[in-house]
Amino acid sequence: MTYCDLHMHSTASDGTDAPRHLARLASDAGLAGFALTDHDTTAGLPAAAAAAHQLRLAFVPGIELSADPDVRRTGASHGTLHILGYYIRHDDPTLQRIQRQLHDARAQRNPQMIDRLNELGVNIRYDEVLAEAGANQDDAAVVGRPHIAQVMVNKGYVKTIHEAFNQYIGMRGAAYIRKDRLKAAEAIDAIHAAGGVACFAHPVQLGLPDDDQLEQVVRQLKDAGLDGIETHHPDHRPADVARFQALARRYRLVTVGGSDYHGSRKTNALGSPRVPIDTLEQLHAARPAEAEP
Repeated sequence: MTYCDLHMHSTASDGTDAPRHLARLASDAGLAGFALTDHDTTAGLPAAAAAAHQLRLAFVPGIELSADPDVRRTGASHGTLHILGYYIRHDDPTLQRIQRQLHDARAQRNPQMIDRLNELGVNIRYDEVLAEAGANQDDAAVVGRPHIAQVMVNKGYVKTIHEAFNQYIGMRGAAYIRKDRLKAAEAIDAIHAAGGVACFAHPVQLGLPDDDQLEQVVRQLKDAGLDGIETHHPDHRPADVARFQALARRYRLVTVGGSDYHGSRKTNALGSPRVPIDTLEQLHAARPAEAEP
C-alpha cells in the first residue's frame, strides 16, 4: 500500500522547510503524495506543486484556515478552530480576500503583543520576529505567534516554544491579545468558493471536555457545509481516532489525516500517521459540483 501526508506546513507560514523542499522530503519518506496546508496562506502552493510534479508525486493544494468555534454557550475551554481546505484554487478571489483579512488581523495584533511582552521584561523587537518569519524576503509570509515564540527561545527568555505559549502568548498567557477571527461558516464557504473540500482539523486540540460538546461542534460545522474530519493526527490517541471515525460515519464526512509537519519547530515526523493514498479519491469525490475537474 502507498501513503500520503495531508497536513504539512512550510516557510510560507510557520514551518521551517521551504515549499519545494517539502516535496523532496515527502519523496525521500517514500510517500506517493502530499498536501501543503499552510496557515491562512496559499503563497507556497505554486512552488510545492512544481516540485511535486518533477518528483512525480500526487499533490493536493491546500490551506488551514483559523476560525472561531461557536461553542461559548457550552462553557467549554476551547482554542482556535482550524478548517483544512483541500484541492483549492489558490488564486480564487474569495480565498484571497480571506487571506488578506487574516493577514491584516495578525499585522495589527503582533506589535501589540510584543509591546505587552516588553512590559513584562521580555525585550524582543518586531523586526526580529519579521526576520524569523522570513517576511523581510517574502511579503506573503504569514507572521504569527510561533515566530514570536522562536525569537523568545533564540534570546533565552524561554527554553521551548511550548513554554513561550504556556507562559506568555497562548490564550491564557500573560501577553496574549486576541485577534479578529473568521466564523467557521466563513472559512468553509471560502474553501467551497475555491472549489475545495473543507475538513475539521485535529478536533482534540479544541480541548472540549466531553463527547456531547464535540458532537455539537461537528453538527454545527456539518450544518455549515463541512465535508470531512481529520481522524488521524499525532495528537490523537487510538480512542480519539475511534470516536472521530464514528462521528464521520454518523455525519457522512470524509476522513483525512496527516503529520501536521512543521520541520524543526515540532517533533511531528513527516508521513506519520500513515494515510492511504486512496484518500485522495475520496477527497476528489467530495469536491463541490461546480469545481474544476
